[in-house]
Amino acid sequence: MDTEAVPKLVGVEPVPGEAAASFVLRLAHLNELPVKEVLREAGAHRPPGELDPWAQEVFLGEPAAARLAVMARRTPEELCRALPTVAAGTGGGRRPSVRVESWPGQWTPLEPCAACLTRHADLVTPVVLAGGDPWQVCVRHGRWLRSTAGGGPAQVSLAGLGEVVRAHRRRVRLQQRVGPYARALLADALQVAAAWWQGRQMASETLWAGREAVLGTGRQRWAVPLVVYPEAVIVAEAMAVYERQRHWGREFAGGAPGWVSKRWIAFVGERLGMPGPMEHGGYRMLRQWTLQHRITAPVVDRLARPAPPPGYRTGHLPVMDPHHGLPERGMLEDASCLDWRLGRPVAAAE
Repeated sequence: MDTEAVPKLVGVEPVPGEAAASFVLRLAHLNELPVKEVLREAGAHRPPGELDPWAQEVFLGEPAAARLAVMARRTPEELCRALPTVAAGTGGGRRPSVRVESWPGQWTPLEPCAACLTRHADLVTPVVLAGGDPWQVCVRHGRWLRSTAGGGPAQVSLAGLGEVVRAHRRRVRLQQRVGPYARALLADALQVAAAWWQGRQMASETLWAGREAVLGTGRQRWAVPLVVYPEAVIVAEAMAVYERQRHWGREFAGGAPGWVSKRWIAFVGERLGMPGPMEHGGYRMLRQWTLQHRITAPVVDRLARPAPPPGYRTGHLPVMDPHHGLPERGMLEDASCLDWRLGRPVAAAE
């Protein structure tokens, strides 16, 4: 690809996680150019005259990303590392190299952490992030960044809620150990925890009420993912333990069929430090999950299998039933195998 003719403008440093539309808009404004001209130089045939990063994203093919990088005095690798939609390659294939479209459902425009932006002294226009989830955690500054589609603020300080930041670090480690399947397990765990919250079970009157008091929100639906996050991560970790056994046709802790759910659910209750609440109702949503994730192979076939190899408790897990076709991004609840949704009667899920 010939990039010699691409004009080099005043360079712009991308903000990690930034939307391509936000980056293009900043590049245009800093160089006092119309957005249409920057998009045309990147390879757009009929670029729009205006660009709203909160409503639209710019999807770039590889040649267009390379041209944009030259204009911004960056490398294509830098743009791929910083701009999620460029890294995802959603503009590739036979489609035009530059597409300006309304945000698709799997992406969420987010307001960046205000504290992170203080190091970018040259900002002349607001920055918009391209979120693969409807919320993110800035562990450096302790902020919860979220879509305001369901009401509530765009940023929430996690001062006094250090356990939420620590939970996010644990989630990252879980993803590193398990691989892409960790997304499905976290989605399931959040559905379980949200059902507990709605049904006023488990930590609703203790830990979760305490976090709501720190936030000053009371029982607000938009705050549920934040409020239950630490416990949801613990549940997701326990689900990963269960799934490693299931992957090799083994019941949890070597239990007999039918006994496995009770023993594993007790294990989750112990991990949460809530064995009593688990026994008195919390088990129901987890039981629904184990029914979706049960071993279907006959016992005789499983007993005939060789023992798992050494180290089978480490390494990535393959995506398993019932999670095939797992979406890489978007609403986490859409990655869950549990049909229940926050706001519906919890009894419908039991």
